[in-house]
Amino acid sequence: MSVVRLLYIDDNKINSQIDNLRKKLKNVGFDLDETFLDLSNDHYKKRDESTGKVILDKAKIQSYVNDNYMNDNFDIVASDYDFKDPNLDGFELLKWIKNECTSKKYRLRRAKFCLYSSEQDKVAKKFDTPKKVKSLIKLKIDEFIDRDRIPEELTKLTVAPKEVYKHKDHLIKFLEKYPDLVFNSVYPKFKGKKLSDIAHEIDKDLPNGIDFQKNLVELTIAHLVDLNKFEE
Repeated sequence: MSVVRLLYIDDNKINSQIDNLRKKLKNVGFDLDETFLDLSNDHYKKRDESTGKVILDKAKIQSYVNDNYMNDNFDIVASDYDFKDPNLDGFELLKWIKNECTSKKYRLRRAKFCLYSSEQDKVAKKFDTPKKVKSLIKLKIDEFIDRDRIPEELTKLTVAPKEVYKHKDHLIKFLEKYPDLVFNSVYPKFKGKKLSDIAHEIDKDLPNGIDFQKNLVELTIAHLVDLNKFEE
């Protein structure tokens, strides 16, 4: 059974939605492996020096995400919109995560990003200027869903067909299945490297990683021609 890896960010537990999501995914052939970033934890808070109020510590949250999640292979990253904090909401946090992992080519960029809320109408009204609407469009969030419909909507997002086949992502996925195997032949520049190291070079679009993909295609076609014994 395939596994769906979910990272969700909230300042409240949503156990019932997660339990229902697990059941729905199981019905369509998936196991759920969830990770909860709990922003109610005091570790992610600080006291505002100007007001004396306890607020979320954005720098600590960003540091924790960088250290623990950026290079992980999550399928979905979902965040609540309202953290009940004047300085940080789910949209701003997802925007930072997505921009960070895209610009630095972290693995997390391949996940689908979702925002959820129990008050969708109120959230929609906050995007009331052209500048805010533009920032929403630019972020390209995959879904904005009602909190109560998390099980249905994330299941639908999981089983939806991929719009575009990406050869590079497919290759990385299979190389990472055997991370400790050592490459010995075919492409001399990678001789002695682990498959996980080769996957990293491909993922980062490094020169050897790009050249290796071209070489692999040429070898595959040559092998295909040989197998089929095409006549010239």
